[in-house]
Amino acid sequence: MVEVNVGGHITLLFTIDTSARLPRSQGSRGAGFTVDHGVKLKAQLIKKEEALPLERMNGIAPDVRQDATSPEESKIHITDRHGNLIEEKSLYEDMIEACRYARLLRENESLDLQIHLECPRSQGFGMSASGLMALGQAIEALTGRGVASQYLKIAHRIERQHGSGLGDVLGCSVGGVELRIQPGAPSWPGHAVSFDAPTPVLLVWEESESRHTSIYIDDEQWQISITEAGDACVEVLAQKPWSPQQWPELLKQSRLFSEASGLFEEPVRALVYQTVIDSLLELNVQGALAARLCMLGNSVVVLPRRLDEPVDVDAFAQLADTIKARGLNVLVSSISPVVNQNRADPDLPGLNRA
Repeated sequence: MVEVNVGGHITLLFTIDTSARLPRSQGSRGAGFTVDHGVKLKAQLIKKEEALPLERMNGIAPDVRQDATSPEESKIHITDRHGNLIEEKSLYEDMIEACRYARLLRENESLDLQIHLECPRSQGFGMSASGLMALGQAIEALTGRGVASQYLKIAHRIERQHGSGLGDVLGCSVGGVELRIQPGAPSWPGHAVSFDAPTPVLLVWEESESRHTSIYIDDEQWQISITEAGDACVEVLAQKPWSPQQWPELLKQSRLFSEASGLFEEPVRALVYQTVIDSLLELNVQGALAARLCMLGNSVVVLPRRLDEPVDVDAFAQLADTIKARGLNVLVSSISPVVNQNRADPDLPGLNRA
């Protein structure tokens, strides 16, 4: 058995690039960061003993063997952050099927999966990408087949097929605070750079409202407004080396993107944002902390305005209590480290063998 933890991903600004015929070339440019909270997955590989080949003996033909070509069915158990069972399993089933097609799983092999989502779905926290990546890491660890980039490309393709994400897999593949320069699947054609920013962040969302990414990326008008705004922001951010010194500019461009794209004007999202702003003002911490929209949920993330100054942990906790008292959901997390792309260890980050 293996255990895998893959953090979520938050997009602050982005473009929509879906015109390419192949899913691997679709995706988004943009910027965001990964967080520690995401998907926890436990996986066990189940192998059904393969039947020995039947042989003809003394000229007597053997009985006809039953058709054994249908693959073994995997067991998938998914729970949300409250421990409630999630019935929708097609995302993971499609990932398993794609791995079989790529011969990374055999027909006589199945998986027993226990999946726990630490963040809500359809709130801009990248739970689909995290889950697919966690499953890919588990299959690689259990079978020893393939390389990490293969599983990342499959995860990206499944995300595109489900319309559940554009650049989340690419962002998660590099970790930290990332700038996605070229859209598409990790390694190629997608390209992203990142830097470390070890700081706490506060995730805020409205539980009763959620938005699936496909609502926006399949709408022509949203595609135009989002992409025009995102391209302008990426061009500014790409002018200088991507480093912690770019943090203030990232905060500025993410605010401009929210306004220029029109996403800031949607009522529920605007209400969540204003509630967070009111809480910041009430505690007089707006000079040290900034609120930014998470794309594409009815959610907001609270971030430090400066990375070179430590966050007041007590003020952060007090802010979380104040926002919660106003009827919103909160989760204190942290920006996760940059992923080592040149790792020599075959075990992926976040993976434990049991």
